[in-house]
Amino acid sequence: MPPLRLLFGLTLMFLALPAAAQQADRFGDYEVHYNAMPTRLLNAEVAASYNILRSRTRGLLMLTVMRGGDAVPARIEALARDADDRLQEVDMREVRQSAWVSYIGTFPVEDEQALRFEVEVTPEGGEAGPFRIGFRQRFFAGE
Repeated sequence: MPPLRLLFGLTLMFLALPAAAQQADRFGDYEVHYNAMPTRLLNAEVAASYNILRSRTRGLLMLTVMRGGDAVPARIEALARDADDRLQEVDMREVRQSAWVSYIGTFPVEDEQALRFEVEVTPEGGEAGPFRIGFRQRFFAGE
């Protein structure tokens, strides 16, 4: 299993909290899988391999764009909006392992903070999209 698939697999295996479960939205032939969680929940080895700081004050946004069972490259733009309507850009970076491609970005979080994510996904080639995804996630320091 490629390490990135391992990252998503491990994330789902050790998270018992429903709010942290991976989600997916379908857009025609495309499916976008996404998840946000505190980075401290990552396995230390997985976090180190992706140069992610494990911390109670950092969150991680992960996305994979799928088409026909394969991960496909895309342009990802992500924003996180807090309860006071302050926006912060989530700088997403592409991570590849063989033919597998996903996108990850980290951002600051506070204990019990709820963030509303606004994500725009445009699969490579520009023939489809942009697809817009919105979801809310609350972060807890004790998670």
